[in-house]
Amino acid sequence: MDETFRAFHRLLSFAGIPIFARKNWNSKPWLALQILNFIIGVFCFIFTTGFVVTNFSNFLLCIQGACIWTTGVIMTISLGVCLVFRKKFRNFLEEMVFRDAMVEMPLIKEILLGTHGGKWIAELRGLVLGTQDNLFKYIKILMRVYVCSVFFCATMYLCTPIYLMSVREDKSLRLLAFDMWFPWSLENYTVYIISFIYHAYSGYLCCIAYPGLQLTIILLISQVIRQIRILTFILLHINELVLEVTGTQDERWQTYCTLILSQCVVHYVRIKRFSNRLNVICRPFYLALILVAMMLVCMCSVKIAISNKLSLDTLKYYVHEFCIIFIVLMFCLIGQQVMNECEALENAVTEKWYIFDEKHKKSVMIFNMALSQRMPIFIFGTITLSLPTFTWFIKTGMSFFTLVMSVLEEET
Repeated sequence: MDETFRAFHRLLSFAGIPIFARKNWNSKPWLALQILNFIIGVFCFIFTTGFVVTNFSNFLLCIQGACIWTTGVIMTISLGVCLVFRKKFRNFLEEMVFRDAMVEMPLIKEILLGTHGGKWIAELRGLVLGTQDNLFKYIKILMRVYVCSVFFCATMYLCTPIYLMSVREDKSLRLLAFDMWFPWSLENYTVYIISFIYHAYSGYLCCIAYPGLQLTIILLISQVIRQIRILTFILLHINELVLEVTGTQDERWQTYCTLILSQCVVHYVRIKRFSNRLNVICRPFYLALILVAMMLVCMCSVKIAISNKLSLDTLKYYVHEFCIIFIVLMFCLIGQQVMNECEALENAVTEKWYIFDEKHKKSVMIFNMALSQRMPIFIFGTITLSLPTFTWFIKTGMSFFTLVMSVLEEET
């Protein structure tokens, strides 16, 4: 667990985002670095927008620049969200990540601290502890894969102009890694070097801002999924768990079942409130990500279609498109999983409802009504993060691709 926190902190600290720091996370030096990086991100957005606008008449150059512009938009939004909501994200982490909120549930606390034995108690104990360890292990693996992918993509963008300038004998050639418009000339070699360094810094800053914010959100939502899954297990086996705790099926058994159900209701309300607060902050980010990713998939596909498929310059667009599809798929999968777990929880509540008394049945009916609303992750309006949304994202991106290719064919 601590290793995962350190990995997150090492990654995010390069962008001046210290929300995973153990001490002094809200210090002025950290805030100054975070503001500086956000300003750099804003200038990156301005320069990439300038390139697209100035080359609007040249359709091919405009498409090429749009691939970088869309990436700069998400980077700037990510840095801005981390800056504006840094305290709220820190509070989210303290509430759901730094400590296991599931352990605060009285039943879980009694099982972990007590000496109760039995098959179902042992399985619940293993579920609580095992899922926590697995979550941090898998999120760390996902971080490595995602960071390596985006770093490889940025390195290819940076290496391509260096390679092209090395194989050409034109010393006046001034190639840059990313398509940006600058309000200054690059004829002076010193100015060119400084501009290239800015390109390199912006590129690798994007490699931090992208995975940093997105994996933090995924970690928080994964904790929601984990805790809903544990509640589902408890409600499915509430009878067996109480029998193993009490040892007999008498009046105390009935009281204990109702008490555990009320604990599950309280914890579910806590999870739902957390999910709603996280949703309010992240909803604009989800919308921007889907729309910008759709455009990026279209532009990268067009660039690949009109270029030499196996050239070094084209290869970076394959990686770029793969990275953006990968992150959209991750968010849609995790949004779908939240919906699936909520459905499983709703079914678990009404499992074997008939064996309980009238008081318990009323509690089940009330809880079931609350669960029927689920906790979907909304992007905009009624559109949710789910696998059907991912299918719509791919289909729309390919429709734009077909439209742009038809326009290019008419021009030629």
